[in-house]
This record gives sequence, C-alpha cells and structure tokens, in this order.
Amino acid sequence: MHAILNSFSRDVCRLFDAYFKEHKLATPFVELLIHISENEKLSQKELSERMNLAPSTITRFIEKLQNRELVEKKMNGRMAFITLSGKGKKLIPHLIRAYREAEETLQKKLGEKFVHTTEQLLKHGSGQLK
Repeated sequence: MHAILNSFSRDVCRLFDAYFKEHKLATPFVELLIHISENEKLSQKELSERMNLAPSTITRFIEKLQNRELVEKKMNGRMAFITLSGKGKKLIPHLIRAYREAEETLQKKLGEKFVHTTEQLLKHGSGQLK
C-alpha cells in the first residue's frame, strides 16, 4: 500500500511541478506563496499548520523564498510574520493560474469524480492517522 501511495504522490508532484518549471519553483513553495497571498500575512506557525509541514521545513522554505526576494519576514515580538514582497505580489497571479491549470489537467487525466473522491479519502485517512 505504501509503495502505491508513494508512487501516486510522486506522479502528482511531477505533474504539478511541470507547471512551475519556468519559475524554478517546486509545488510546495508555490502552495506556501498562495497561502500567504490569500491571507496577506501568516506566521511561520500558521504556515506550518496549514501545510502540515514541520516548522523547520517552513523555515527552510521561507529562507529560500527570501533569497529569491519573493517573501519578507517581519518580526512582531517573538512572532515572525511572512508577507509577499513586491516581486512576490507580481508573480502570484501567474502561479495561481498555473496551479489551476495543473488541477484541471489532473482532473482531465483522472476524472473529476476520481480526484474529488481521492481528495476526500486522503483527508479522512490523514485525520484518522493523526
């Protein structure tokens, strides 16, 4: 079972990553940027929770995005809040459009019902495992 899930996950990741190749960004970085754009600013903790990733992973992602000048980190006491930079704000419409195109391609290849059902099953399963 694990091998099948892992293989499916890698295949979906490759499909999505192909849409962001021109921007030299992997899908998790794009998803992080989209989360920030939808909320204006988020703490690293909030990003970690929303993306179900370890705080250390979020820290690494943010550092890479800061190096590319796509996000800015602002401290408020001990809390770090992440916002899109001007460059990030210009890029985000292109990334959102590409993300939607990737989702549409996935639905065309697998079928809308399969994608919806699989998404619901994976959410349920993940919740049960936690």
